[in-house]
Amino acid sequence: MRTEFYIARRLSNRRDGNKAGVMERVATIATAVSLAVVIVTLSVVVGFKEELNAKISGSVSDVVITAPESRGVVSSRAIKRNETIEQLLTDERIEHYSAYRSKEGVVKSDENIVGVLLKGIDSLYNLDFYRESLTAGELPRLTGDPRSKDILMSQSIARKMDAEVGDRVEMVFIDANGSVLRDRFAISGIYRTGVDALDNAYIITDIRNVARLYEGNDQLITGYEVWLKEGADREAMASDYNDNRLDIYLMEGIDTYAFAIDDIFYEVFSWLATHDVNAVVIVVIMIIVALLNMTTALLIIVFERKRMIGELRALGMRRRSIIEVFLYRAMFIVVRGVAWGAVVGIAIALAEHYFHLIPLSAEEYMLDAVPAALCWGWWVVAIAASIIITYVVMLLPAAFSARISPSETMRYE
Repeated sequence: MRTEFYIARRLSNRRDGNKAGVMERVATIATAVSLAVVIVTLSVVVGFKEELNAKISGSVSDVVITAPESRGVVSSRAIKRNETIEQLLTDERIEHYSAYRSKEGVVKSDENIVGVLLKGIDSLYNLDFYRESLTAGELPRLTGDPRSKDILMSQSIARKMDAEVGDRVEMVFIDANGSVLRDRFAISGIYRTGVDALDNAYIITDIRNVARLYEGNDQLITGYEVWLKEGADREAMASDYNDNRLDIYLMEGIDTYAFAIDDIFYEVFSWLATHDVNAVVIVVIMIIVALLNMTTALLIIVFERKRMIGELRALGMRRRSIIEVFLYRAMFIVVRGVAWGAVVGIAIALAEHYFHLIPLSAEEYMLDAVPAALCWGWWVVAIAASIIITYVVMLLPAAFSARISPSETMRYE
């Protein structure tokens, strides 16, 4: 065993009756708190991104192809189903796609009226997202003759309308000529995504119910929703399609444009981008706090051991060995602080991930609870970076210990 390591271990060993000094405890706590905050911050930032990405792409898809003026949401101008477009959607990056038709309207009762977007989908639509979001009832029937008048309504709209599964509701629409159209639907199920921007907007039904509002033409659709395989770049996919849009227009006479959900929900993703900046600021501040506390603590520990340093130097220990003693001492403090910080930070993240302990205002944050992702890779990086950065910075106060000479110690005593 190296002499330097042995001395540092004896100074840090609490089994021999040694007690941690105030500054050693401060340094350990500062390191633990800083790392715990960094772990929780990373978990929340990644959680927001993953949660909103999953819910928006599940409800709206990754890329939407519509008439250019619709901006990927809804337009009074429909496009025709087209084999050329659908051939482009056989790209290997695409998991599946589905046509949809939308119509703006209101749900009406004797006491309430709520503006909504009636979204018609067909049997090719992947309903896994809505199936997982069901809180009552069942998904609407999308096949069979005669067509069903089922709708899937969000929990927030159902509460506003004081409606439940099995109730029939009236919807009112305005056609292109300004005439009023009315239809009645039965609520087959109620869903809840937790994202108010989605829950307050969409009612899902058979695409034929929406086509009826456009004179029953099944070949006219609002657009195509495209879901990509995991890891595929939706901005690149949209850009590749738009490179071909002029050819489609010249050959088929259909003017379309592909919108990535980042463009459709620009405000949401811009808001998420600000979280990245906030996370960086928090991480940097916590690292600086930990480094300042560690540096101050080790300098004070050096001063407390000034006599010991002088005695070791008088016995012939080299300056480099003195530095190593205090680097080992710093390592013990860092490892202890990092261990506690990792345990506390990961425990908080796990608790929030599984139990959603901290509620949020859905109107302000779009989610009703703080999301916490289990980003183990980022946590390992944070733990390793904390150890490396802190240990490197400790070279400065450790080097200061080697400047103490036996003569200074004797005069000090």
